[in-house]
Amino acid sequence: MAAVQSYQWHVLNKSESWLTEAVRAEYAGSYMVERPFQDAVGSLKMIAGTAYMIRADILREVGWGTSLTEDWELTLKLYARGYKVAYTPWAETPAECVSTFARLARQRMRWAEGHTFNVRKRFLPIMLSPLVRPLEKLEFLYDAAYYLQAALFMVGTLSWLLAEIVFHAHIPGWTAALGWSLIFSNIFALPLMNLGGLILEDAPKRDLQGVLGALVLSFALVPFQGWAAMKGLLEKEEGPWFRTPKTGIITDPVKHLRRLHLLRRWLLGPRAGAYARSQMTAMSQSSPSSGQTSPAPSARRPRPWWGRRVADSRGPGSARWIGWFVATALLLAFGALALSSARVQIVHAAVSPLYLHGTGAAPCAGPTTMDQTVGTRTPAANVCSIQSTAGGVTTVWSFTNLPLQTVNLGVWDFTMYWTGGTGSTNDSVAVSAGVSLTASCAGFVATIPNPPSTWTTTYGSAGIHTASPFTVSTSASQLPLLIPAGGSLCLQVVLTHNTGGRPSMTYDGIAGLADTRLIPPTSVVPESLIGWLGLAFAIPLLTQRRRVLSFLRSRK
Repeated sequence: MAAVQSYQWHVLNKSESWLTEAVRAEYAGSYMVERPFQDAVGSLKMIAGTAYMIRADILREVGWGTSLTEDWELTLKLYARGYKVAYTPWAETPAECVSTFARLARQRMRWAEGHTFNVRKRFLPIMLSPLVRPLEKLEFLYDAAYYLQAALFMVGTLSWLLAEIVFHAHIPGWTAALGWSLIFSNIFALPLMNLGGLILEDAPKRDLQGVLGALVLSFALVPFQGWAAMKGLLEKEEGPWFRTPKTGIITDPVKHLRRLHLLRRWLLGPRAGAYARSQMTAMSQSSPSSGQTSPAPSARRPRPWWGRRVADSRGPGSARWIGWFVATALLLAFGALALSSARVQIVHAAVSPLYLHGTGAAPCAGPTTMDQTVGTRTPAANVCSIQSTAGGVTTVWSFTNLPLQTVNLGVWDFTMYWTGGTGSTNDSVAVSAGVSLTASCAGFVATIPNPPSTWTTTYGSAGIHTASPFTVSTSASQLPLLIPAGGSLCLQVVLTHNTGGRPSMTYDGIAGLADTRLIPPTSVVPESLIGWLGLAFAIPLLTQRRRVLSFLRSRK
């Protein structure tokens, strides 16, 4: 045995925000359910960086690493040499939760990158080592794709939903019941594990609301962890190390973990009975005056409402129905989300680039649209085109029926293809953009570029841009642009002829031929969290009844 990992108890600032409550619930599930089970069955156990002890002579032997996840690197080096790691929840180490999503995402990206990098680096030494037991190798194989599992699960879920709802087809033996069962079992796994960890901790009722927050975080962190894990899998050297800042804020007093004998009884069975009785005997104290034995202090503590049935087997559990109520509520909530997912609209975000399209035969006629798909008109004679005029010709393109989103602040670009013109050609292009509240851009008001910035240039043999294509950008960064649900992003282009023969702007052609396009800053589409808002309203009903009643009384 080379090292012992103890319990990282993330409770110091758990009440700071919903995010710290979620992180606290996440750690409870890991350290009170997952790790004790690994220790009980004898699988590979990871050193977690904080709150562990290691034999000094072994540390000198294997050496200290400089990986992004030096704890995981140290774990693999120990097991490759035949050493083992133990875990105990009996040593408590109160810790601080990460308090902002940005810090949490960066921390998990560091974990994911370093984890996958070390898996690739030490995969063969672990799998081929005769000193690593088969069960430990199996756990290592599971851990190899640890930070990719959520991304793979989401891809698999989406693929199955498309097969079930869109294509109405199944592979042989893959029934609808099997597909839904796999989805729900995966969705319920984390909430139930975190809930079990909180119950084993004897956590206050208020902490249970962190289970829902932890579920939201598990989905929100998927793209960050998945990208970082792929980076660690493919890169030659790890990226830079960023320390996760700590605030030192303490919102909750620390009380020692109780009811750990329940965990021990579950893991060790009848062997734990003698241990529990010896602990109760040691905690009992004799009264000097009467000579009688008083009950142990822990015996006088009121049992939490969720622990009465488990802790006292001598009588019926008065709160047994609460467990069924929580399970039924979770089942109904996830069932409603699953049913509503079949009716979710496909999201089109106004991201770069947006290609211009026309209708009809060349040179094409309106109405004109734009979207994220490049044109397919070929050869060049079939692409759409607009020829400039002396007074200026104005054309509007629309990207319609969009979900609620915000185009970030930044510079807008317009990449234009043109052809033709004779003599000393000099034409002008003026670009502007704006938002319509409806699915039509008729009568829209252009707000991009923001005054006094401009979005114009000249082209042709005597213009600023003498070759095709060219890109004209706003002269300054633009303010954010809010697109309401069901609204449209509108693009207006004015082509004005100045001198020489008149060239034409070409569009709706294949890439590199005539794919004139708008390139706005990236967009933020907030639909990913909308589905969870309904669950947020139910949280106070389950965990904060007294607060809600107090608020209602104060309003009277």
